[in-house]
Amino acid sequence: MIQSLNKYDVKKCVVRIPKKIRELMKQEKNMYIAGGFIRSVIVGDFVNDIDIFAGDRETSRKLVHKLTNRISDIKETDNAFTLTYFRPPTQFIHRWVFDNYEDLIESFDYTICKAVIRYNSIDKTWEGFCSEKYYPDLAARRLVYCNPIRDEEAGGSMLRLLKYYRKGYTSPLSTIADVIARLALSNYNLSEEIDVVDFSYFIKGQLIEVDPNTAAVEML
Repeated sequence: MIQSLNKYDVKKCVVRIPKKIRELMKQEKNMYIAGGFIRSVIVGDFVNDIDIFAGDRETSRKLVHKLTNRISDIKETDNAFTLTYFRPPTQFIHRWVFDNYEDLIESFDYTICKAVIRYNSIDKTWEGFCSEKYYPDLAARRLVYCNPIRDEEAGGSMLRLLKYYRKGYTSPLSTIADVIARLALSNYNLSEEIDVVDFSYFIKGQLIEVDPNTAAVEML
């Protein structure tokens, strides 16, 4: 279920968006800021970068060149165009393309990343949306994996798990098991969900067996 972000959180985020990006978002439809930037601003963490989703590679390239024509300002990878001169650095991610913000929200791997901000050109207002578990998990500093069905480097979710652990977030054993299973079976077809689910259940059992007392709360 999708719900609205708190309006004050939206305002805090919009203030942190570089002015040129804000102006471009007012001109372009289907241009979203999503993910870790929103979480970082809301909880007061250091902002590493801004992730923008605005279309495929060519669409993103055109938008980037509306912001700068200097090649030295742009770093290109298979996933995104990064504007290195912005503070924080701003990425136009083109590897994943979405027709609406609902699909974009559902694509994220952890509940605390499931949030987007956009400019509503009809109402001329900034608005934000998130998953129903976004605020509860953020308040509890709880990292819950969502098993997104998308093309991804599964190792990225493992690295993010470690990153958030260092920030003081905790993860249920089900999340750790799911991430390990996804990483181990990353070469398999993701449509074969039963393989991942079964393997994740096996890993969770192994973790519980190591320390039943610590894992008792996970016996659900």
